[in-house]
Amino acid sequence: MRPLLIVTLALAGLLIGPWLRALVFRYSVLAGESPRQACPACGHQILSARPAWLPAWSAVRVFGRCPRCAAAVGPPRLTIELTSAFLLGLLAARIQPGLLLTAYCFLAVCAVPLAYTDASVRRLPNALTGPAYVGTLLILILAAASGGQWHSLARAALGGLVLAACYLIIAFISPAAVGGGDRRLSASVGTALAWSGWDTLLAGVFAGFLLAGVYGIALLAARRGGLRQHIPFGPFMIAGMFLVILASPAFQAVSVPGAHLS
Repeated sequence: MRPLLIVTLALAGLLIGPWLRALVFRYSVLAGESPRQACPACGHQILSARPAWLPAWSAVRVFGRCPRCAAAVGPPRLTIELTSAFLLGLLAARIQPGLLLTAYCFLAVCAVPLAYTDASVRRLPNALTGPAYVGTLLILILAAASGGQWHSLARAALGGLVLAACYLIIAFISPAAVGGGDRRLSASVGTALAWSGWDTLLAGVFAGFLLAGVYGIALLAARRGGLRQHIPFGPFMIAGMFLVILASPAFQAVSVPGAHLS
């Protein structure tokens, strides 16, 4: 059953890849600008006018370049699709089937466009960070109700609030250290990590800062950045969180009783 689930979720990641790519295209704009629908180079309409959270199916044409002028309008072809497929497949391999796996897969689907958008324009749009937190928390509530793990839910909810408060304090002390999107994303990161324990939360947060530090040192070594250069922190928060989730045996041990697939 597990190999079939892994393949199914990986294929699902590939299938939703064009939709995630459309989200990245739509929200890769500077703060204060409206979500885009057309190629910034030639004005060709790539996405139809739809609600911000529901890109048109014409998004399948967004393969990294404008179909009219061939200007780059997103990450190279298949990068987003393969990222989502790889991440969902790994989650299926590590977490027991059920509502807990559903919660982390939902967060992954939100996290992939967030990471690519932040890497592109150094911002994490509210239209993605909000659903990531609310959706993950709601599914975890269902998981707790199904398995009676209310203590895990309470710790997860508190972990999200604590981490968000920590980021808020950091921003108050040094406003340039973290952005508003990082603070909002931290609530989702804290909630997801704290479900299995406070040590997991600390490990995930540390992993994010460690990855960001290594990246910053690599930029300095390659002379592609300076000490004051601002780097997008969202991708490292997300990478650190999922690295700990995938590496920690705790997430296999905390599966929700009664919520397994037959």
